[in-house]
Amino acid sequence: MPCSNKDVANGIRDGLQSALRSRKSRLAVELPPGAPLALRGGDDDAGFGWFKKKETETAKIVKGDRALADFLSLLFPDDFKIGAVYASEEAAVAAAAADKTKGARALISALNPDGAVSVGGGAKKVKKKSRRRPKTTASGFGAAAATPAAEAPKKLWCPALGLPEPCEVILIIGGLDAQCAETVDAAANELGDDVAIVLCNSRRDGLSARPGSIDGDAMWLPAFALSPPPPPASGDDASDLVAAFSHPGPWAIGKPKAIGGGADTLWTGDAPPSSEDVDKALAAVDDPLAGVKNMFSR
Repeated sequence: MPCSNKDVANGIRDGLQSALRSRKSRLAVELPPGAPLALRGGDDDAGFGWFKKKETETAKIVKGDRALADFLSLLFPDDFKIGAVYASEEAAVAAAAADKTKGARALISALNPDGAVSVGGGAKKVKKKSRRRPKTTASGFGAAAATPAAEAPKKLWCPALGLPEPCEVILIIGGLDAQCAETVDAAANELGDDVAIVLCNSRRDGLSARPGSIDGDAMWLPAFALSPPPPPASGDDASDLVAAFSHPGPWAIGKPKAIGGGADTLWTGDAPPSSEDVDKALAAVDDPLAGVKNMFSR
């Protein structure tokens, strides 16, 4: 069970590598909205107090999504071209502005109801300035030939996602509504398996980011998921429990220890936990051998 930002980062890395080794190229990584994945320094929140927040400020959600995307981009080889496709244009513009000082390797675009748009990013080619004076407009005989033709707009490599150049990896970043999810699914079918596509906090079931938000979707394979568990059927308090998955599994429910580090694993299973499974985990809190019993009962 992950109990710190470092554990989460390691779980994401291991789950993604395991899924790619199994020759899967349509993957998903889910973290709770606004999860403080402090990958570039800062305090390591080992207490998981942010799990208890029912709602999170939009700015924190966007920042958390971008931190996840930045981390995932570091897991691929340096010579891979990466496309970062944001669910909102505002988030894409903010990401492009933040990347200006870092020499970003990713091409940044945004999904849009009127069609995806390219925002920028990637290595820019520097053009040499010509020392020749610009020609004036020709007149008289031959004027039509001297007038330069209007430059045709550059054809995008993947118009649906707003990406101008071929990419080995595409990160879809942020929550997807039904229309955006349909656009991404169609693009994933068209691009083929040679291009890896990773959903980053897509929250296809809404803001809750439950562990089962991407289960049952044959196209997208969970690589890593971390979330509060579903509400228990009994109605008891399960706010101290954490549900987690790292490919190839299993799914697990645990409780961070009050003293010291680590967590107690209370339940494991081959499918995302149900409300009844959460009740089993709650019952295991008072039974130190319940986790072991559950493991052997699978």
